[in-house]
Amino acid sequence: MSASRRLLVLALAAIAAFAALPATLAAQVPLMVGRPATGRLLPSDPTFPDSTHYKLYAFVGNRGDTVTAELTSDDFDANLILTDGNGNRLASDDDSDGKCNARVTYRLPDAANYRIYANSSYRSELGSFRLTVVKGSRPAPADTSCVGFGRVAGMIKVGQNISGALNDSGAKFTDSIYFARWILPVQANQTFTIDMMSDDLDPFLRLERGHRDLIVENDDGGGGCNARIVYTTTEDRPLRIIAMTASKNQQGTYTLRVSDGVSPTSPKGNCRFSSGAVATRPIGGGGTLLPVSTPATGSDHAIAPGQTVTGRITTADELWIDTTYIQTWTLTAVAGSKYTVDLSSDEFDPYLMVDGPGVNDGDLHSGQGCAARIAAIFPEAGPYRIRVNTTTHPLRQTGRFTLSVIKDSLPKIEGDCSPSQRPTGGGGGGGGGGGGGGAARTIASGQTMTGQLTANDELFPDTTYLQRWTFTAVAGRAYTIDLASDDFEPYLMVEGPGITEFQGNMHGGSGCAARISRVFPQSGSYTIKVNTTTAVRRATGAFRLTVTDGQRDKIEDACSPPSGAQEPLIRETGLPTITIGQTVQGRLTRQDVFREIDSTYAQSWTLRGTASQTVTIDLESDDFDSYLFVMGPGIARSNQDNDSGGNCNARLTMTFPQSGDYQVVVNTDGKYATGAFTLSVTNGAKPKSLARCRRDQ
Repeated sequence: MSASRRLLVLALAAIAAFAALPATLAAQVPLMVGRPATGRLLPSDPTFPDSTHYKLYAFVGNRGDTVTAELTSDDFDANLILTDGNGNRLASDDDSDGKCNARVTYRLPDAANYRIYANSSYRSELGSFRLTVVKGSRPAPADTSCVGFGRVAGMIKVGQNISGALNDSGAKFTDSIYFARWILPVQANQTFTIDMMSDDLDPFLRLERGHRDLIVENDDGGGGCNARIVYTTTEDRPLRIIAMTASKNQQGTYTLRVSDGVSPTSPKGNCRFSSGAVATRPIGGGGTLLPVSTPATGSDHAIAPGQTVTGRITTADELWIDTTYIQTWTLTAVAGSKYTVDLSSDEFDPYLMVDGPGVNDGDLHSGQGCAARIAAIFPEAGPYRIRVNTTTHPLRQTGRFTLSVIKDSLPKIEGDCSPSQRPTGGGGGGGGGGGGGGAARTIASGQTMTGQLTANDELFPDTTYLQRWTFTAVAGRAYTIDLASDDFEPYLMVEGPGITEFQGNMHGGSGCAARISRVFPQSGSYTIKVNTTTAVRRATGAFRLTVTDGQRDKIEDACSPPSGAQEPLIRETGLPTITIGQTVQGRLTRQDVFREIDSTYAQSWTLRGTASQTVTIDLESDDFDSYLFVMGPGIARSNQDNDSGGNCNARLTMTFPQSGDYQVVVNTDGKYATGAFTLSVTNGAKPKSLARCRRDQ
C-alpha cells in the first residue's frame, strides 16, 4: 500500500466519507465474535474516496478484551479497518496475515459497539472474502509478504470501451514493458471478447484471476498487431485484464474493449509493427545496439499430437526479452488428453515453454540427455503455444532442433545432462563464452593464469562483464579457486555437474580477492566465471585466476576496493524506520535518490539490529525487478541481493554483526524503474528461491 493510501486511511475518521457513515448504519452486517463471516465485494458496494469498495460489519466488544480480526481473499488485496461505533479509526492493516491478507490485533478500550470495514487495497477490486474476529492474539504467519496483486487502473465491464495510456508514469511488467491492470466483473458461463487496439504500440493481452493466475494471453489475435482474447467463464469470480506491450520500451495510447459474445481471432503472423517505439537491445561488448528481430514472414509453425518435426532457430527468429532467439509453434489438442512435448538439439542448449488454457510451464533439462520436456494434461482443445527457445548462454544460440508431441505423459529424467554434453552454440549462432568468441580458456589444478576482462567479453544481465574458464575436476576431490585483481573488485562463480545450488563469492580470499573452496561431486568439466561486482558499472582490467588442490578457509580480512570501486549506495539521515516483524508498503519514485553509477532510483530505511540476531529482509514488487542492499555497523561492504526471493523479488538473510542502526536500501535491477513495493523484515532465516526470474511469464 502506498504512503498516500496509508495517509488516506488514517484520515478517514476526519473526512466526509466517515462523517456520512452513521446515515448508512442499516447497511451494517452483525458479526459474532468467534464466528467467521463470508462476503463479497461487488460493484454496487460503497466506496472510499480512493475508489476502493468496502463492506461494513459491526460487533460488540468488552472493555479490556484483546481481539484479532482477519480478512482473507484470493480475489483481491485485503485491507482491514477497525473503528469505534462512531467511525473513529482505531487500527488498520494491509498484509500482516500473509499472502496479501490483513490482520489487526487490538485491545478494546470500552464495552461498546465496534465496526470492521472489509476493504480492498486498490481501487475497483472485487471478489469473495472471509472475515473473522476472535478473542486473544494469534501467532503471526512466517511469511507476511504480498505478491500477485498490485496497482489497478480501474474497472471495465462487458459492453464498455475504455481509453488508456502506457508510459513511464505507470506500472512496469518488466524493467521496460509497461502495463495497466483492469478489473472485469463477470457472470458464470459468460462468453466475451476482449480487444486491445493501438496505433502507437504493439498490444499484448493477458487474462488473469487472483494472485496472477494466468488464464490465457494473446498477441495479434485482433488483426494486424492488435490483441484479442475470446473466453467463456466457468464461475463468477472477477477477472483481471493486463493491457501491456509485446515489445520493450513502447509507450502510447490504447483502446480496451470488452464485448459480449464471440469475435473471430486472426492467425498470428500478419503483424509487422514498425513504429519507432520498438525497442533496441544491447549486445555484449562495445555498447553496440541491435534492433529487435522481426519474426520471419509466413504462417505460424504447426505441430499435431503424435508428430515429430525438425526445424532451425536462426537470427531471423524473434529476439526475446532475455536476448535469446525464440520460435513459436501451434498445437491443437484433444481436450482432456495427456501429451509430452520434447525439444532436443545437438547445436544449442534447448529451453522449452508451453502455454495455453490450463497449461503454463517451462523446462530446461527434463528430457533425454540435455533435451527439454514438458508433460501435462491439456484440458481444452487450445490452441496451445509451444515456444522453442535456448538458454541464455552461450549468447544468441541458433541451430537445428527436433520437436515432438507424444500422446502420453512421460516422466522427467533427472541428472542425465552434464555441461560437457551441452552444445557450445552452433549453426552460425552467437559466439561462445568470452572474449569475442575465441577458443575456450582452460585452467588446471596447480595453475595460476593471468587474464584481461575487457569490453569484448560477455555482458552479464547485471551490466557487468563476464569471462568463462573451463576446469576439469576429479570426483570427490576438493579444490580452491581464487580470483584477484588490482583493477576491479572481483566476483567469482562456479557451475557444473552435481552442483545444484548457486556458487558465488565476493571477498572470501585475501584482501578483496574472491574464493570458492569445495569438494567437486563429479568428474567432468566445470565452468569458472570471472566477473566483477556492480560497484563500478562495466568494470574491466587484469586479473589472476588460481586453482589449487585441497580445501581452504575463507579469509575475513579488511578489503579496500580498487580506486573507483567504492560503495555504490546512498547514505541519508532522518530515514523512515522499519522494525523486525513489520511489513511496510512504499513507492519508489523519481523524487528518490538517483544513483548515477547505474541510473537507478534508491530509497533508504532504518532497521535497528541486535548483535547475533538473524533476520530475513524481503523486497517485493509487481512494478520493478527488486534489488536490495543492507549496510551498517560491522559490515565492511554492503550485503546485496537480486532474485533470491523468487519471481524477481529480492531476499537477504543476514546475522547482525553488531547492535545498532542498519540501512536497508530499496533499489531496482533495471534503469529508471519506479513503482510500488513491499518491504518486510522477519525473524530467522528463509531459504533462497531457485525460481527463474522471467518477469514476462
